[in-house]
Amino acid sequence: MIDQQSYKKTYKPLILWMILFIAVCTLIPMLINQIFEQLFQITWGEGGEVRVILMFMVISIDGLMWMIYAGEYVYWINGGPSFEEAKAAGSEKRKAYAGAHLRVFLKMTLVCCVYIVISSFFRLPMLIDIVVIASAIVAAAIKTIPIRFN
Repeated sequence: MIDQQSYKKTYKPLILWMILFIAVCTLIPMLINQIFEQLFQITWGEGGEVRVILMFMVISIDGLMWMIYAGEYVYWINGGPSFEEAKAAGSEKRKAYAGAHLRVFLKMTLVCCVYIVISSFFRLPMLIDIVVIASAIVAAAIKTIPIRFN
């Protein structure tokens, strides 16, 4: 729990998350592909890199939500409280609000993981993977709309 005096407005963790997200989204699929190719002589099936990027994206959203929960940065959430409202509300209320968002996105990640396994097994087209994962993210975001800070 963060006490009222030490609760400060900052966007540094969010900026760091964004930089790491872009860097990892770019590098990880290429590195994994190289490692698999060199060590195991295995290459991705068609769309494999895209599936890795999609799952990384989903897991990164969970990471962002966890960061909001752990740091109580609820003022980062679109439609959420302002910094002043969040500070006045106290730690317990900030944690509850961020935790409700985190739970929705963790459930979305579970659904996406199950889908990716099925998609990989049946070798579904890349476009379907993109549409399903993007739809799951949008659906999770819509599901958070009723969550209120009050």
